[in-house]
Amino acid sequence: MESTGPKRSVAKRPGGRTADVTARIHQAILDLIVEDGVEACTFSAVAKRAGIERSTLYRRFPDRWDAMIDAWISRAGAEVLPDVGRSFAEGLRSVLRRLVDVLQSPLGPALLHFAAELRAKGGTDYSREFFDQRMAQLAPMFDAAIERGELPPDVDRERLFTLAAGPIYFRMFIAARELDDEFIDSIVGMICWQYCPPSVAAKLSLPGRMA
Repeated sequence: MESTGPKRSVAKRPGGRTADVTARIHQAILDLIVEDGVEACTFSAVAKRAGIERSTLYRRFPDRWDAMIDAWISRAGAEVLPDVGRSFAEGLRSVLRRLVDVLQSPLGPALLHFAAELRAKGGTDYSREFFDQRMAQLAPMFDAAIERGELPPDVDRERLFTLAAGPIYFRMFIAARELDDEFIDSIVGMICWQYCPPSVAAKLSLPGRMA
């Protein structure tokens, strides 16, 4: 019987054929979540979509939730890093633009629904793991900005990114408003004026300082 609660006890897997099977499993899970929601991700459905035996899933995962968590967190780790050679403003703008693109795709709302289901089942540790993956990806952007003197060395990176990304989620899923480049630029301007030294923020191509 497939369990209904998250457990997360997946060992690291080597490359080669095993890595290919893992990629197919993850893609099958994401496709099923997008098409028919969390309840569609049974081991039978995932195995059929991935072209593997169901026994392969039972050897890898305690239950379907564990498999979905693995796919979700691996999806975070697969994101492309921002161009750290740009200014901090341009790097942040690139990251937020990519976030908007994902959220506006069929995958975005599906993954948010999965995250809500996971939280309801007490899986907050896995949401933190997902966020930790995201912050690790953004580390080069922050490191480069600090080296260029655009951010202070002790900047609270998690708080900064939360303040930057939060308005996007609110505007899309609560306010149901358009997410255009002007809105993204306004977020970048707000963040840079708040966190960058005034002399640095004044040199960047940003909207006027917000009160």
